[in-house]
Amino acid sequence: MKKIVLLSAVVLFSLASKAQIFMAKSAEISFFSEARLENIDAKSVTGKPIISVKSGAFEVQVSMNSFKFKSGLMGEHFNETYVESHKYPHAIFKGKIKDNDKIDYTKDGTYDVLVEGNMTMHGETKDVSATGKLTIKGNQILVDSKFKLKLADYKIEVPTSKLANIAEEVDVTIKATLEPLKNK
Repeated sequence: MKKIVLLSAVVLFSLASKAQIFMAKSAEISFFSEARLENIDAKSVTGKPIISVKSGAFEVQVSMNSFKFKSGLMGEHFNETYVESHKYPHAIFKGKIKDNDKIDYTKDGTYDVLVEGNMTMHGETKDVSATGKLTIKGNQILVDSKFKLKLADYKIEVPTSKLANIAEEVDVTIKATLEPLKNK
């Protein structure tokens, strides 16, 4: 009998610790560049953010060549000239939700959050802080955040002749629905 109780406790602990990790099947990650002559926006749905509700750790990676533009030529220039996705295929953010202990992941609610961490893109890693909203809804966590990135911080060079077309700072938006990571 003691063995059955012990085994049950181990199984329950294993399930509970797994439920501490939430992941999205995909996320909508977009960026917008407002410039004098032309606005540029692109969207990717390949990112798979993950959150540890216990520690507040948050991570997301996106393939740079997964961004879709309104023009194929824009996508070509983005990948070949600016982000050089053949050399730097991913952008990766690893951070932590500040004051994670103030979020009650067990009941529905919306929380304003600050996530601090590191963004690696184009071979450069920089400290990044982003504000956003976490909404707990049933067994899901909805993420909604918007922040700015400076291209120069990541050594993404914009030729002087293109400064009227491409902003030096872009707005990045992430929206995702995360669910508990299931046991396999």
